[in-house]
Amino acid sequence: MEVANALDCSSIHVISLQLPLDTRITSVKTIADDGCTSRGDVQELKEARENFMEAASNGLPVAYVEVAQDSSTHSLQVAIPPLGTSNVELVLEQLLKQRLDEVTFDIPLAPNEKVDSVVFDLMVEDTSGQPVDFHVDLDVPGVYEPSVGDGGNSTVKTTSAGPIHLDIPDARQHNLPQVIRGKYNPGKLPENGLLYTDGRCFEHFFHPESLAPMPRNFVFLIDKSSSMQYDSKMRSAKQALTLFIDSLTPEDTFTIQSFGNKGTEQLWGSGPGTTEEKEDAKKFVNSMSLSSWDTNLHEAFLEGLLRAKHDASVSDDNVATILVVLSDGYATRGETNRTKIAEHIYELNDEGTVKIYSLGFEGSADMQLLDAIALMNGGVSVPLLRGRDGFAEQITNFLDSELGSVLMSDVNVQYSGASEETKVYGATQNVFPLLADGYEVVVRGLVGESGDDKTLRTITSASTLEGIKNWELSVTPDDMDTVKSSLCFQSYAHDRITQLLRLYDASDFLGNELIKRLVTLSSQKDCDEKEFAKCIRAEALALATEANVVAKGLTAMVTVDDDGCMKVDDDAEVCIDGTTPDGREPARDENDYDYAYGDSYPTAESDIA
Repeated sequence: MEVANALDCSSIHVISLQLPLDTRITSVKTIADDGCTSRGDVQELKEARENFMEAASNGLPVAYVEVAQDSSTHSLQVAIPPLGTSNVELVLEQLLKQRLDEVTFDIPLAPNEKVDSVVFDLMVEDTSGQPVDFHVDLDVPGVYEPSVGDGGNSTVKTTSAGPIHLDIPDARQHNLPQVIRGKYNPGKLPENGLLYTDGRCFEHFFHPESLAPMPRNFVFLIDKSSSMQYDSKMRSAKQALTLFIDSLTPEDTFTIQSFGNKGTEQLWGSGPGTTEEKEDAKKFVNSMSLSSWDTNLHEAFLEGLLRAKHDASVSDDNVATILVVLSDGYATRGETNRTKIAEHIYELNDEGTVKIYSLGFEGSADMQLLDAIALMNGGVSVPLLRGRDGFAEQITNFLDSELGSVLMSDVNVQYSGASEETKVYGATQNVFPLLADGYEVVVRGLVGESGDDKTLRTITSASTLEGIKNWELSVTPDDMDTVKSSLCFQSYAHDRITQLLRLYDASDFLGNELIKRLVTLSSQKDCDEKEFAKCIRAEALALATEANVVAKGLTAMVTVDDDGCMKVDDDAEVCIDGTTPDGREPARDENDYDYAYGDSYPTAESDIA
């Protein structure tokens, strides 16, 4: 990316990058006019900001990247020397996971502003470096018009395994998407999974193919407060739930409970997934209307849990019982204390009988509470995002991928070394409520010192239609592939930091005692139990610094002139508004920026493995 400055002062240009979830910036470079290169170094936020402003005030080309509070937007600040240019190179990596036998990916094409030119290259390779067929959702007349596949169906846009190359010198003339979305089929995993270790970190992918689906008990909690009228939220909920009801089988049972002022406003069921019952249930769904401005989230959860636990008590052991919550607001009626709400749900579901899956509308639902409930009950919570697929499609995709065909419940993955001296620690989530067909379990962790036998072993156990089953796997370290080893540790760090920050956010209202039950820290023996939340943050910060990971609220990346080749301009002044070089630090609010003239030429090179 090249950014030019037409003023005789050091200019700071801010670019907002909308990056996909689970994406990290792994490196940043700034390249001066004479070819001198500075490379990104991850530092604590305050230190990184100070170093950036000091370099900018010395007229140096320098870049600074941090994660915005919404966790999907990255702020890239580029200091441009007087009457000069700054070239910035970003490298991104995204943690990918298989869902419905596909891996989807999102590749940034351009920043959130008009730019003069774009050069973009994309290819997909498997773990052995071989090209893989992939599909992209990209159709820009005059730039890229994909072939049509699937027997002439014009809605299917495809591309072959060959790479995509875009060179768009007149980018301002085209309506370019900021992100290109794509997918590919990764192929089948071995029955017992795929385990890799380099002796320091490990990655474990698991998804058996030989299991039959389990019967399911569903309780659906649907918010019908008046806020659901906006952005077609209620209509989207009805559409998605109706489609999912159609997929139920006679072996399934389901209940539909709407909530608002009361925990139960309307109730259908429970009933089996027979044709007659499903038709009746769909009529009930379509008749649901908005009823109140208040939300009794506490009562809704508890009443839904009681219904789910009753269904579980009269079902066989091989039936998965699932509570699905669709929420659009904070608790405003009944019990509104978030700590008490989370505690009461946890106490009622202390056996873990009911698997809790929550969806919340971004910007209105209490996602922090829903996420804490998911963490405490071994469940899943996801935000429904504006500006992406429609709400109905997001809800449908979530239900189909997470709950569409459940193969296992209470999945537990344990690791050990062949030698008693081997220590396995710092693992990411290794207990999962359910595993659906086409979905995969991914666990990452660290391996400490070991004896002569460095074999790493894993045992995965789970409830299935046929009862409890175990899968065993072992592997010896592969420390010859330095690239794969580096990716292993960075992927682990990214995953683990995300896990720790979720817990840290939840600690605001859950408290240390509850949080301690949910995670084992690598340095837990050195932690004051009264300061457990601070220990979580400290471990995340240490890992982010070691792995060079930009983490929200913890670290930022700033380019550093390690070679000492940048030319300092002691007389440089910093332009903030493009006309008055007052030297003040840029405001943190993006809306306050009005910068000197800049031409941006972003170049994206993407290689997904």
